[in-house]
Amino acid sequence: RVITSNQKTAIIQQGTEIPYQEASSSGATSVSFKEAVLKLEVTPQITPDDRIIMDLKVNKDEVGQIFLGVPSIDTRSVETQVLVDNGETVVLGGIYEQTESKSSTKVPFFGDLPYLGVLFRTDRNSTKQRELLVFITPKIIKDSLKF
Repeated sequence: RVITSNQKTAIIQQGTEIPYQEASSSGATSVSFKEAVLKLEVTPQITPDDRIIMDLKVNKDEVGQIFLGVPSIDTRSVETQVLVDNGETVVLGGIYEQTESKSSTKVPFFGDLPYLGVLFRTDRNSTKQRELLVFITPKIIKDSLKF
């Protein structure tokens, strides 16, 4: 649950900081950090008819490949503006992730035989697809004691 004021940005995030070593021109090394987080930013604006205009931004960062000891950060983001009624739910999607994997199981010795090894071995390829969906239900709180 996130509570904010009219036209004030609220941020909620969860993630990790990835340490890596960084070298200076003098040869000394220091530890620096890169963030990989899931972050939601929302800026609501209440209209005179008690509807809510929301500026929404979702970022999903993940650790990518490592180049020369420095991790890259793969970033996916969605940014939009929506108009909803008080208490109405909006679903924000569009951040996809696809993972491919290969695995092999075999009977020892027999699975390594040329030609006949195929009969004693199982190769599997799998693809997983995921989509991040964010459900947001804004509610106008007129009395600060009733949230």
